[in-house]
Amino acid sequence: MTVILNAIIPVALVVLIGVVLVKWRFVRAEFFEDLSTVVFKAFIPVFLFVNVYETGLEDIGTTLIAYFTPVLIVFVILALTMSHRIALASTFSNNVLVGIPVILSVTGQKGLVISLAVISGHSLILFSTFFLFSTRVNVTPSKFKATLGIFSNPVILGVVLGLLFNLFEIPIPTQLFTPLQMVSDAALPLALIILGSSLASIRTISRSVIKKTALVTSIKLLLIPLVVFSFGYWVMGLSETYLLSLTILAACPTGISIMPFVEAVESDRKVAHNTIALTTLLSVITIPITIWLVQTLY
Repeated sequence: MTVILNAIIPVALVVLIGVVLVKWRFVRAEFFEDLSTVVFKAFIPVFLFVNVYETGLEDIGTTLIAYFTPVLIVFVILALTMSHRIALASTFSNNVLVGIPVILSVTGQKGLVISLAVISGHSLILFSTFFLFSTRVNVTPSKFKATLGIFSNPVILGVVLGLLFNLFEIPIPTQLFTPLQMVSDAALPLALIILGSSLASIRTISRSVIKKTALVTSIKLLLIPLVVFSFGYWVMGLSETYLLSLTILAACPTGISIMPFVEAVESDRKVAHNTIALTTLLSVITIPITIWLVQTLY
């Protein structure tokens, strides 16, 4: 448990900086809106490019099967019994903002390579699955455009370019790679500060959808990590580092990227919005517990 706390506490303290900056009004809210745009369209993609370029993606096929098989099974069940919007809110993880810093702290570079493999297919696989189910209900130009936007996502482009440069062993001059590394080093601290600012801005959860929000939150923070761990342990026979990395990714809170896809139905939109807020808050508690349980059970 001491090792886990040593890994989680530094991450939490950087997040706290964002909370303090907002709560004590050191900066305006507009500052974080602009900073978020820069970080997620430039800094994070550069971070992913640099790391994939240096390490590659190890056993990407095994990793994708181990993570997405159980996740997609839950997605399909929820889509058939509730709605595909609720299914997306229950399965789509904030892997970049929360997952990467925690995994780096707990499992190091080995875990980062594993997480990058999942991130490379995360949006494409889950949003495409969402689109397949949405065609049964209603296909709108905005939905279709949002789905096509997956392929121009800076996060995906960063991973794909890094993989191509790695596979073809394309050399990057030191004069160019050094500034890329500097931007990469700044990406995660800035992302964590932005996460803190969003936590400080969370409002009270609407009572009208609190029951469904509680259900979706439980699925996201408890069921998804459980099925990913169980599939990886009992079916795939993965190593501890693999299991720990994939389970942490599964235990991450719901990502805000789902919002354009769930706006068609007001009730589901409210559930998704509240789930993002609640899972982000509770993950501060559930992720350390998840890490401890995985290390104990393994």
